[in-house]
Amino acid sequence: MTSMEVAGAAEQQGLMQYLECLVALDNRAVVRIQAGGQVAGVWSGPPFEVVALRPVALAAPVQADATVSAQRLLESVSQAPTFELPPAVSGPTWVGLLPPRGGWEERMRGDVANVRSAVDAAKHFFRERAEGVTDRAALEQIAHDVWERTCLGEVPVRCAHAAESLALLGPGDGLVVAYSTDAWTRISVPGGSVATRRGLLPSIPALRVI
Repeated sequence: MTSMEVAGAAEQQGLMQYLECLVALDNRAVVRIQAGGQVAGVWSGPPFEVVALRPVALAAPVQADATVSAQRLLESVSQAPTFELPPAVSGPTWVGLLPPRGGWEERMRGDVANVRSAVDAAKHFFRERAEGVTDRAALEQIAHDVWERTCLGEVPVRCAHAAESLALLGPGDGLVVAYSTDAWTRISVPGGSVATRRGLLPSIPALRVI
């Protein structure tokens, strides 16, 4: 097994919060951990048709690339800053289709407060339009209308909703930057980043209003 040690209590708590939020959204979630040197990237695929990344500072260099249960990893991390990666598991499609490392172009900058406001407005709008609607096709159309609206540059508001739901926006204010490639859009926030392929329709499970 691969052993890791996060760089201090703040990093441990931050990783635990991220995993707790992810497991609350999907108790069968997996994460892909890619570590090189003293930084590990913890990728997740929350139910918003996005992939999210939380970087974690490590106390010592590690080389690793593994897909593991988010719940099992949370249990390991909560015990101590030094922990063993759980056994590898097979993952869903997103695990092998991560965003590219390079080729991103910056599109726009903003702040966390405005992004939070956009998410709150989208939640309110979705509640209003979906109230009393039971037809799946109608709900899917409402979902598309609400969550595909942009909140910063070309980034759909569902990316910001995912960032908020995973505690990546942070406790206060901060800088938010939108990037894009030919196939992807991404929002960089204080706690990490959230990316999505262009043209995806949010599925009904993604429409939980948190």
